[in-house]
Amino acid sequence: MAATKPNTTIHNLFDDSLTEIFCKLPCKSLFSCKSVSKHWLTLISNPNFHSVYLTHQHTLFHKIQSQGEDPDQPSFILKPYNALVIAPNLPSLQLGSLENHLSLTSLGSDFEPANIVPQLRSVLKFVFACSNGLLVYGNPRPRHKCVYHVRNPLTKDSLKLPCAPTVCDHAGVLVGFMCDPYYCLAKENSGVSIVPTSERRFRVVRIPAFSDTRVAFDVEVFSSETGKWKRFVVSCPQGFACGFFLTSSSVEHEGKLYFMGGGRVLVYDPYDYECVASVIELPRGFGEAYRGCLGVSCGKLQLSEFPISPSSAFEAYSGRVWELEYCGMEEERRWKLVHEFCLPEIIGPMFQELKALEVEYARGCSRILAFHPYVKDSVFLKFGDNIICCNLLTRRFRVCKYGGLSLLFYPVIPVLLPWWPTPIPSSPSLVDPSV
Repeated sequence: MAATKPNTTIHNLFDDSLTEIFCKLPCKSLFSCKSVSKHWLTLISNPNFHSVYLTHQHTLFHKIQSQGEDPDQPSFILKPYNALVIAPNLPSLQLGSLENHLSLTSLGSDFEPANIVPQLRSVLKFVFACSNGLLVYGNPRPRHKCVYHVRNPLTKDSLKLPCAPTVCDHAGVLVGFMCDPYYCLAKENSGVSIVPTSERRFRVVRIPAFSDTRVAFDVEVFSSETGKWKRFVVSCPQGFACGFFLTSSSVEHEGKLYFMGGGRVLVYDPYDYECVASVIELPRGFGEAYRGCLGVSCGKLQLSEFPISPSSAFEAYSGRVWELEYCGMEEERRWKLVHEFCLPEIIGPMFQELKALEVEYARGCSRILAFHPYVKDSVFLKFGDNIICCNLLTRRFRVCKYGGLSLLFYPVIPVLLPWWPTPIPSSPSLVDPSV
């Protein structure tokens, strides 16, 4: 009698074959696969698998870019919050409608007010900053101590921080956030390495806002290692004023936080130099600070002014973009002008179409929301009730509609989704039990 061949199923495949299959799945599907068996759970949870999976995503991403294909999924505002979601067009993030998969809910009754008009809800659901796919948000109500949460919108993991040390007043507060990445690209080859848990940490920084120029001021820093807030008196010899809080936000770049203020950019290192800060002067001829946007694109710190007040030198809906560069042996920091543009010239006939559709509350409130993190020369721009992603060099653009008042006055935080969800570095005692 002839011997029968054993049936081959997905459950008795070798790990190499399973890994090859798993690398083609979205990360959220992999989380579901963990519940199939203990073997799958062990394999998918192994950092070595994460490295192989992310190396595969890295290879695909470079292939997409080299072929000139669109590297993005459509960007959108995570309503009713002030977060602009930017997602690479990769298998790991192919989740159908991303808007249905991202969540900032489950924060309790303070964040789900019933008796407040919709256009003011962003005041009570406020995203302050983003770092490596993790968000910091909270409830910045005047005369209350703010409670901040660190949130992964993909996995819905959440960490509730202790109450902030000081009470918010009407001047507001500047908030910054830095978190070490879960993975990094290897310089020697195209591989991706996982950062050990013991080496990952984060900081949340609060600066109670002030309108006058000061050479010393209080800064409150939350450390993930200690699980506590600590107050520092920070020396800033050149002087700094917070300016108009409602349109200011922080930017993380090369291990430092940058805060847009009134006429200057504050530079602060919450890891190694908690008691010292420096400033960068805005470019010569820069207009009102509230027209500015600070961000990072392709590893470079950039600054925009839009719209410039119309004059003999600038038409209506004109703008400028600068890039920070380091010069000389002492690495002096200065702004280099890289773009001058006029929006009607970029989007052509569509400009008049969009302008005609401007609703009353949005008229005259155009501004640059963010710089594209990995597409050079590209910005996200609010025009009327629409968001335009446009390349200032090639003049290619894409328009998506947004209906909501939360973009009028508050900073919009760009949220770049990583190829693999970033675990929140913390001690187990701080994990939010309500989520």
